[in-house]
Amino acid sequence: MWDFAIVPVLAVLIAAANAQQSSGSESSTPVSALQSTTSAADVIIVTVTVQALTTTFTPPATCTEGRLTQLASPGYQIWANEPQPVTGTLITDCFPSEFMDGYTSRPGLSSSIAPMLSPMICPLGWATVKEWENGYIACCESGFLLALPTTTVDTDRPAYGGTCYSNFEVGVTVTVTAYDETEVTALAGWVATSTADQAYGHVLDGHALDLLREVSESNSLSGGAIAGVVIGVLVGLGAIAAAAFFLLLRRRQRRNDNQSRDSHIAEMDGVYAAPPASMTGTSSSPVTDQKSPDSQYTSPVISTAMTNQLSPDQARPHYPAYELAASGFVEMDGGWKGHEMANRL
Repeated sequence: MWDFAIVPVLAVLIAAANAQQSSGSESSTPVSALQSTTSAADVIIVTVTVQALTTTFTPPATCTEGRLTQLASPGYQIWANEPQPVTGTLITDCFPSEFMDGYTSRPGLSSSIAPMLSPMICPLGWATVKEWENGYIACCESGFLLALPTTTVDTDRPAYGGTCYSNFEVGVTVTVTAYDETEVTALAGWVATSTADQAYGHVLDGHALDLLREVSESNSLSGGAIAGVVIGVLVGLGAIAAAAFFLLLRRRQRRNDNQSRDSHIAEMDGVYAAPPASMTGTSSSPVTDQKSPDSQYTSPVISTAMTNQLSPDQARPHYPAYELAASGFVEMDGGWKGHEMANRL
């Protein structure tokens, strides 16, 4: 039995189109043309998409039986379950449709573009080979290792451009489907002669759905916490209302005492005091004509700060489609652990 791993192949390109000449003047209309290996005038515009993979993809059993593809020169690399061995041919059964919808390959240039899956769940038979603190993960087929790119292609996708890989067992014959630049050329046995002979495969990368949920939950109040806050606010309001009630009661009692005292004639040393002001025609009310200080009290209200909590959906990071700047297709071979193999078929 041989041991191999799946690894993402190379990488990314992307460039921006500048201008297209029309009637002798420059136009802002973007030019969309694949870059030629012999001409630097052509540019390519590729939008790297973001796809959501929120259900567990289950590949058919044939995807786990060592279906190997040897691509054309240069390199003659062997890939496991390669979805696009030649231009115009797609083999999609081993990958989620969300991945294939955004996948583009240039086999002759050993280069590909893959979408970011966010949020994502690793397919059945795959495993998380590396996890970052922000919930970003890289998935390879179970038992395969990950080689990160030597140069970061996208800071938001540190695994993009890396490869999953596994060594062949020396001396063991495996069946390989070989392609030239346009079609299948052979279906034959292939024998590894070096411990550095490897099979490669594509990385699925993005933000793990379960980790995003954990981040959302940690940023929001639980039901018990919200109930505790509400109870605390109500208790505080009750205490304020009770204090206000006793304060008003005390003021009213004091006012009544003053009115009772002023309504009687005080006798001092046999001389009668002046009659109360009510008998002279002027106001004797201890309450002034101005607005009573008591009327300045308003009912306390619950702070609106409680209404600013983010829902889990609002807390979820947003990853829009975007373009990566590059002058053309780039072979991301910095993550390879083996060597290029000669065509031995």
